[in-house]
Amino acid sequence: MANTIEELSDEITLLRSELRAQTEELKSIIRFAMGGQVKPDKQMASMTDGGVLLMMTTKQHAAMQMWFSGMKIVDIGRRMNCSRNTARLHIKALWTKIGVEDRDVISNRLSPIIEAASDAEYMVWSGGLPKNWAANYDAGRIDPYLDLYIKSKEVQSSLVDPTKIDPLILSLLRRF
Repeated sequence: MANTIEELSDEITLLRSELRAQTEELKSIIRFAMGGQVKPDKQMASMTDGGVLLMMTTKQHAAMQMWFSGMKIVDIGRRMNCSRNTARLHIKALWTKIGVEDRDVISNRLSPIIEAASDAEYMVWSGGLPKNWAANYDAGRIDPYLDLYIKSKEVQSSLVDPTKIDPLILSLLRRF
């Protein structure tokens, strides 16, 4: 019976250790959500399961995909209908969550996770943006995911109400 009690004690110790680690990770996520800094070692623990990708906003996913494809910050801003500084903030949020500023390092860490995820799983992480969105983007067509990364009232209302679209743009759209 002493052996059983010892085994139970060891199991309890192991469970307490796992619980502490999960509690620390949860505290780190809450700290980040409240505007604080997350320690890189805490971030790395959840990176293998897509935790970092889940912590990102849809705009950050869009910026990340464009950044990984080699776009410059100014071009990312143009495409997202925001200033260069706002686009930089989306990328900087990614740096903060990962704990690294180098595009290649971040890409090497996240790309295998993104590639291993199913399309449906990534769309949940990204708030609806497909994982191949940036690669398949066609500047000559209206992006069906525009409302996910551009939240301006003008764009949202024009997507819903065709009468609010500029007549010249509307005539061009009818040709396609």
